[in-house]
Amino acid sequence: MTGWRSLVIGISFAAAGCVHGYGACLWTQPVKQTLAGRVHFRSYPTSDGVDNVPVLALDHEIYVYSPAQSFMCQSTDQLQLVGVSEFPENVVEGSHVSVQGRLYAGTSSHDHTNFLMNVITLLPDNAGPRAGAGQQ
Repeated sequence: MTGWRSLVIGISFAAAGCVHGYGACLWTQPVKQTLAGRVHFRSYPTSDGVDNVPVLALDHEIYVYSPAQSFMCQSTDQLQLVGVSEFPENVVEGSHVSVQGRLYAGTSSHDHTNFLMNVITLLPDNAGPRAGAGQQ
């Protein structure tokens, strides 16, 4: 019985960092992550005006482990991009990009998504904006 119990406990620990069917949870900073998605420029009203922020709509939902918020992985499908002073001129609304950076949890009134990425590199890929981007 002790062997069976040890096996169950071992499997539980091994799977603790995973979301079954989706893979491992991503860690927040200082770990670097590379994610892909489409860039959208959004405006959010605030008490001192309007925040115009770039948001990365991810190609697929990710799970992030942020122990300051929860001991369980939290899902997200969009990230606010931080630390980009100037976008390459070929990155426009709806552009598909690959972004490398460090994730962290949103905590202030200027953080408009649950998780943000402090961008190290932002590279457009050859997919270009999807057909009909910006049209209603």
